Amino acid sequence: MKMLLHACIAALAPLTLCAGSLTENESLFFTGESRANATARLLRIPDKTPILKSSSLEVTYEAGRDFSWKPGTRDLQLTADSRIPFRTSAELHPKPNSPNSYKAQRDSENWMFYGPGRVMHDLQATATYESNDDWSAPKITPAPDSQLGSLRAKLKPGQAVKIVVLGDSISTEADASAISNTAPNQPGYPTLVAQSLEASTGAKIALRNLSKGGMDAAWGISRTADAIAEQPDLFIVAFGMNDASGRKTPEAYSDSIRKIIEPVRSALPACRIILVSTMTANEEWSHSAHDLYPRYAEALAKLTGDGIALADVTATWTAIASRKKHMDISGNGLNHPNDYGHRIYADVILKTIGP
Repeated sequence: MKMLLHACIAALAPLTLCAGSLTENESLFFTGESRANATARLLRIPDKTPILKSSSLEVTYEAGRDFSWKPGTRDLQLTADSRIPFRTSAELHPKPNSPNSYKAQRDSENWMFYGPGRVMHDLQATATYESNDDWSAPKITPAPDSQLGSLRAKLKPGQAVKIVVLGDSISTEADASAISNTAPNQPGYPTLVAQSLEASTGAKIALRNLSKGGMDAAWGISRTADAIAEQPDLFIVAFGMNDASGRKTPEAYSDSIRKIIEPVRSALPACRIILVSTMTANEEWSHSAHDLYPRYAEALAKLTGDGIALADVTATWTAIASRKKHMDISGNGLNHPNDYGHRIYADVILKTIGP
């Protein structure tokens, strides 16, 4: 699956989540008690020394001068004179009320580092490398024709297709570099999905985003009429992060999602719907709810059926997060994706739609 990486030049680049191919611009966040012992871990084992760049892709770092890699491992380490940013444990747990601090660390009086916009972006690096190890993320199979077949049939050259997205701040494209007005100006997942479908099918994709930061699925019910008024061919519904932070039960969450999609199905029977499960938040954050994220995904799966599919971001995100630090793929340190994370979202959705 090819993914849009630079909105400004519409260059296509892959997001590798399977064995035996290229991983491009995987994000990294180096941590250590000094620059010389700061480390980060790749998702997979490179075949040879990876290419490291700044998150803006404007600076290329040099092996030996800026970092070292031990062949046969996923481990990277900075040199004493490295140009690559890093943070110490103390900097990730700053003093109360200091810049970029957040009072919400679980079971602790410590504060947490919080870096929205380009703050986190500028602290990260990227890695590009070939790998042939045997790790892969959960397999994503295209939704059956009973769910999305008519959408695929409509994705043809010159055909007009309208996508409406309804979700929380993640779906507003928060903390994607384009939203932060910084290189490489990659948009968030809704725009990535729309642009990638347009590039790969030739269809004329129109995107309308009704999402709003801080909202949960119960709020989404109030925007159902607006979604219907847009007359979408594809309706993407993506809540869960704020529901989990509010400790909504899977049953309450599922009921709210159902109340969003049932009126749309009734008013627009030809509209196809994709339910998107959420990424996971920083486990140190007191409002994260790792017990709920997979249960929400299970609840969404039970709502699928005729015209309704699930894009299970939770499963893919969890698999990647088990091999990397949360700060590697976070856009703000707490609960938003960075550019790489938005590409994870887009990749799962596009693979759910299928060829």
